[in-house]
Amino acid sequence: MSELLHLIHVPDNIFTEALAWTIIIPFLVLSFGNIIRVIADILTAVIGKVTGPGPAFVIRNYVTYPGTIHHEFAHALIAAVTGAKVTKITLFPKGETLGQVEFIPRGNIFFRSLQYSASAVAPVICGGISLSLMYLKIWQKLTLWWHYPLFIYLFISILFHMTMSSQDMKNFIKGLVPTLMVIYAVTLIFLAVH
Repeated sequence: MSELLHLIHVPDNIFTEALAWTIIIPFLVLSFGNIIRVIADILTAVIGKVTGPGPAFVIRNYVTYPGTIHHEFAHALIAAVTGAKVTKITLFPKGETLGQVEFIPRGNIFFRSLQYSASAVAPVICGGISLSLMYLKIWQKLTLWWHYPLFIYLFISILFHMTMSSQDMKNFIKGLVPTLMVIYAVTLIFLAVH
C-alpha cells in the first residue's frame, strides 16, 4: 500500500494508509458479492437454456439450499453481534424469497446504522470466513470418496449465496458512514500495532 500511495504522490503515513484501506475494503466486499451474483446469474441462464427457467431457478436456489441457510444465519449472527435484536429468521422459501431475517436495531443512530450495514454484508464476510475455514481445516482431513463431493457441494452452496440482495444494498448504504468510521479506526489501530 505504501508504494501505491507514493506512486500517486500521497503522503505515506498510517493515517493515509488507513484511509486507503477504508475505501478498498468495502469496495472489495461489495465487488465480490456482486461478482458471485453475476456468476450465479450466468450459470442459471446456461442451465435455463437446457432445462427452462423454472428448473434452472430450482437448481440454483433449492439444490444449493444449505447456502441459503448459511446466508440467513450470517445476517442474524452479525445483526446480533453488533447489538440488534433478531426477532425472526425465516428459512422456508416463499415465492422467490428463499429466507429472511428480521431484526430491531438498537442503540443510538451510529450503532443502528452500523447494525444495518454490517448485517447487509454478513453473507459475503461470513461466507468468506466459512469457505476459508472449510478449505484450511477440513479439506486435508477428507478420507472417504464421498467426503469430496459432499465438501464441494457445501462449498458451492455457500459460495453461490454469498450475495447481497437489493435490500441488503440499501441497508449497507444506510449505515455506510459509521461502517467507514469503524473500518478506519480498526485499520488505524492495526497499522499502529504492526
